[in-house]
Amino acid sequence: MSRDFERPVGAITELLRSHMASHGLPGWSAQKLACPPGRPKEGMTEDRAERRAGVVALLCPNAEGQWSLVFMRRTQDGSPHSGQLSFPGGAEETVDKGDLIRTAFRECEEEVGVALNESHLVGAMTPLYIPPSSFWVQPVLAVADELPQFVKEPTEVADILVTPLSGLPAPGETWPTKRFEARSDTFVSPGWDVGGTVLWGATAMMAAEVVSLCDEAGFPPSFAT
Repeated sequence: MSRDFERPVGAITELLRSHMASHGLPGWSAQKLACPPGRPKEGMTEDRAERRAGVVALLCPNAEGQWSLVFMRRTQDGSPHSGQLSFPGGAEETVDKGDLIRTAFRECEEEVGVALNESHLVGAMTPLYIPPSSFWVQPVLAVADELPQFVKEPTEVADILVTPLSGLPAPGETWPTKRFEARSDTFVSPGWDVGGTVLWGATAMMAAEVVSLCDEAGFPPSFAT
């Protein structure tokens, strides 16, 4: 299988870790490119949240060897994020002992069957507050060296989508506005079609930061100038 990035995954993880340590995170400058209207940076504070959660932005090669992000489409369960695209993850539990990276990894294994450990971890990305569900969410960036064998948790996960980085809006590009329906209402928000479902909201904001970080670090080469 040919890949568009030939260094071993340990080197990729270290490249991204090193860039984060020396240059920090893109943060709001990237998140705002996909931010829904009426959700200002000033409103995203942890003290407003009722609950905390962790999610995993997992980078891995797809079946064609293109470096990709793993999204899941939630089942139609009547929750505020029913049927929407998200990263694997969920609410903090007592067993996590206050560590949202542990939360993210535990939920990733429960929801899509992918067990991650410290060797996969790049680091914590910029957290954000989600008003509809009052969650303070910590995204965690991780890297896998091959396409995982996914196992869906059927009550929570309708589908798993492995989406090439090159198939998302380009680094620094404001996401186009889309009109779509959610919770029986019509919304206009920055969004992007991923497998027939619009990626929008907090997950789109997190994805925009991942794309920007990869570009700044020079990964993959197709992003580099």
